[in-house]
Amino acid sequence: MNALPKSNVRPDLSWILDELLVTPHAWHAVLLSADGLAMAASKDVGDVLADTIAASTSGLQALSRSCAEFVSDQDTPWQQTMVQYRDGYLFVIAAGNGSFLVASAGIEVEVAHFSYLMADTVKRLGDAMAVGARQHAGQE
Repeated sequence: MNALPKSNVRPDLSWILDELLVTPHAWHAVLLSADGLAMAASKDVGDVLADTIAASTSGLQALSRSCAEFVSDQDTPWQQTMVQYRDGYLFVIAAGNGSFLVASAGIEVEVAHFSYLMADTVKRLGDAMAVGARQHAGQE
């Protein structure tokens, strides 16, 4: 895939997403901005799928954030959302300032281990995964 928006400033992060997928039963990974723009994707994720996942999970994380008061009466930040399907899981975690890491895995994946690897990937990359606010046409 790797045909997502490129910039001379933004490094190609698809390699680290591919690295995450060496985990047994892991399938796909996409880095997205909070406003639903796919920024990088693992191999075998086409542009259409990356865009669909980015838009869907952007909404999913926003809904998850809005449920924080149901979890705690303290101001608790959202960290991860996991959705289970019959055949696998969808994981969404905060990946940096204004970005999210989304990954999918089969039902046989070790959930706690895969979640840890996603968090470790985010930690190792730090600011490289942060997504700045998009500039509108005519703005500099």
